[in-house]
Amino acid sequence: MLAFRSHMQESNQKVQQLEERLKGYEGSLPVRRIDPQQIRPSKWANRHDTSFLTAEFAALKKEIESAGGNVQPIRVRPAQGRDGSSYEIVYGHRRHQACLQLGIPVSAVVESLDDRALFATMDRENRARADLSAYEQGEMYRRALDDGLFPSLRSLAAELGVDAGNVSKAISIARLPGEVLAAFDSPTQIQYRWGQELHVALQHDPEAVIERAKSIRRGVKKLAGSEVLDRLVGRVKATKPVVIELKQKGRVVGRLQRKADGGVQLTLNAGVLDEEAYQDLQTAVEQLLDMA
Repeated sequence: MLAFRSHMQESNQKVQQLEERLKGYEGSLPVRRIDPQQIRPSKWANRHDTSFLTAEFAALKKEIESAGGNVQPIRVRPAQGRDGSSYEIVYGHRRHQACLQLGIPVSAVVESLDDRALFATMDRENRARADLSAYEQGEMYRRALDDGLFPSLRSLAAELGVDAGNVSKAISIARLPGEVLAAFDSPTQIQYRWGQELHVALQHDPEAVIERAKSIRRGVKKLAGSEVLDRLVGRVKATKPVVIELKQKGRVVGRLQRKADGGVQLTLNAGVLDEEAYQDLQTAVEQLLDMA
């Protein structure tokens, strides 16, 4: 009996110790290993496609590969999609994309959330990481408002606990004309302080800004984001004019000139091209512009 009593006391102590340890996990959710093909991006996904082409993403992917999976779980919610997916991402789009490209399961926490809770959780996690661009943040807010998730910009800002002015600045960048966004190598280059300059320029002369944007797209030279901004708002820095002499059988028959304002002019002497050659030149130029 004494031995039995001692054994019971020891068992009770172990139970109490286990209960104390379990209290530390109270309210937590288990981590599952899920086929990334079964997970789809959130409809408010804010990552631009170019964010999966950066050196930072390549480093993240390499880290996940070496670890055999994502050490930090993503968060998903149950959602039966038309594409056959069973889950929707709450946050962790880059980690999910890395696992998808590597063809390995993704570690995820599954939690049932309504749309507003999902959006608020995603926004909070993204702001904590502080790696979203102004465009990506603005696009996220824009979609939420356009989808009617929040009745107004102020209600969105109030529920998320963010400054309404910053929300407005981010959304204004996301709502820039497509031609202006496409002038940049990626819209993620656009900084918060540039948004106001671009909107002022668009209000003053929208046609000129759109034409400059198209000209930048047609250009061969890759420009830094700040250079694109300067050109769009009319702060074009003069460049050194370049003139190339065009020769035919050793004789100069024309010139190809790049002007200080970035314009290009081709001049050929009379009689250099017959009608057929002229049509070929016109077709070649049109094809080049289509590809630019």
